Order: sequence, then structure tokens, then C-alpha cells
Amino acid sequence: MKALVLQQAGTTPLMVIEERPMPVVAAGQSLVRVHAATANPLSQLLRSGQLPIPALPLVLSNDGAGVVEHSQRFAAGTPVLIYGGEALGITQDGLQQQWVAIDDARLIELPAGLSLDEGAALPINYLTAFQALNRVGQVRAGQDVLVSGASGSVGQALVQTALALGARPIAVVSTSAKVEQARQAGAQRVIDLSRDVLRERVLAFTDGRGADLALDTVGGSLTGALLAALRPRGCVVCIGFVGGTQAQIDVADVVIHEKRIAGYDAHLETPADIAAAFERILHFVAQGLLKPRIDSRYPLERHADAYARLTSREATGAILLHP
Repeated sequence: MKALVLQQAGTTPLMVIEERPMPVVAAGQSLVRVHAATANPLSQLLRSGQLPIPALPLVLSNDGAGVVEHSQRFAAGTPVLIYGGEALGITQDGLQQQWVAIDDARLIELPAGLSLDEGAALPINYLTAFQALNRVGQVRAGQDVLVSGASGSVGQALVQTALALGARPIAVVSTSAKVEQARQAGAQRVIDLSRDVLRERVLAFTDGRGADLALDTVGGSLTGALLAALRPRGCVVCIGFVGGTQAQIDVADVVIHEKRIAGYDAHLETPADIAAAFERILHFVAQGLLKPRIDSRYPLERHADAYARLTSREATGAILLHP
């Protein structure tokens, strides 16, 4: 079978397609033919050397979708979502290959109404969105929620999930070309940073109060601007840092208005938390409230193009590799 293998990480990562033997299925596992795997920010951080890798070579990607070929739990032919958690594509080979032997606990039957491509884009993006809003952000119905990077795959998941939870998202995008993608995700209020002043627009949208919560998928200089646009005792939940790992904040604003900065990392979730979150997520999917958007699809042979699209920050949805 074909597998896309990271052999060397760094500024010019070396990835090659290898022929490998079929995986051996152990007890408690299913053999899954991979339909699509994501090229996502985590795999980019690993391949670029920005996050440590326990050992190379490594097959990347911790979420995707496929079809069960052999299992004690699922009938052959069952389409499934694959959530790799803290292991697949990090400490053990992930999903950018044609077949995988996966622990049954990491498989979820594909919900009705979603294609396999849409299913591949759901696990990490929507778990992140739900838990960052619900567990960390403790969002409440009726609250105004800022979402940075709202045209990206996680950003769109945040917008949709905020709406499903009864909150009122305010999408933040970097260019006018991304405004429509944020609106298509469900955001009625959009801030275009290429022409709008963030805090001014937030105050205008919230009758001068400021937002209750901000979900930051970008980081860098935007984190401090989001913090400044919050009401007293508001909170920024930091999810990503594609815009940089260094932020500048007004400490006086934090102290005087008791504002908070929190972080979210899906890999710290417990199995119980993950199971409970996916139960709610799949309920929202069944109601038609959550639906992943696909930006682009590539065969394994065009993996360089897929990651170039990812790092361009022009993608407006998930980027998939098809083995």
C-alpha cells in the first residue's frame, strides 16, 4: 500500500511516498481503508520542526474518514470518522496512507447527511470548536463571541458551533475576499481587518459593551487586539498561533477589567470528555447545524501543493489528501 512518510522535519521537510505492507490488525482494532486524511496545522507544525517529533519516519495526520474492511465491532463497509487524538500522526503513524489498523475507540460511524470528505474534516476541527467554547470558554446563550480566522476550517467550525450553542458570533477575517466565506458559515456580523479597526467595530456591534468571549485561532499581534475588544471579565481562548507565538497585551487592561487569557489543546482531553463532546457534536450534525466545508482535495502525490495551500493562509475550509 502507499504511505506518505515524513523522513526529515524542518524548513524544507522531506516527505516521500513509500510502498508498505498492509497493517496487522490487533484485538480491539478495525482495518479501515482511508478515504481522506487532513493536511492540518498540527501536521504542518510537525513537518516544519516547530513541534518535537518522538521518532522519524512518521506518517502524519490525526483525523480523517474511511470505510471499515474488517472489524469485530463494525460491519464491513461501514463509513467511519477517525479521531486520532494524541497518538495518530504524532507518536504513531497517522492517516496519510491507504489502510490503517485503528483502535475501535477512535472510530465513529459517519453521521447521515455527511459525505466521507465532510466527515474527514469534522473530528479535530469540531471537537476543538466545541470544547474551546463549552469547556474552556464556558459560553452561554446570547453572548457575543469573537472568532478570529473565521474563514478557515477551525474558524468556520467555531462560528457554526457558537450558533448551535445559542451564542452570537462576530467573525474576524484578514481580507475582504474572506468575508463571504465567514458569512456562509453563518456569521451575520463580520469584521474585515484590511479595512476595519477591530475594537471600534466590536463596540459598534455590541452597543459599546465589548464582546463576552474571543476564540483566537491566529495568535501573534491579533491576540492583544482581541483582548482589548472584550468587555470587563471577558476571556480570550487561544487555540492556534499561525500568526506568531508572541503577543503584546495591555496589562493594565487585564488588571483593571479582570480580563483573562486561556489556552485550549485537544490533546489534553480525557476519553470521557471526548465521548461526551462527540455526543453533542453529532446531535448538532443531525440537526443540520454543523457541516464542514472543504477547501481543496489532493492525491498523495501532490502533498507539497496541499501543504503550500495550508501555509498560504488562503484556505477557506479543510484541506484533504486522498490516498
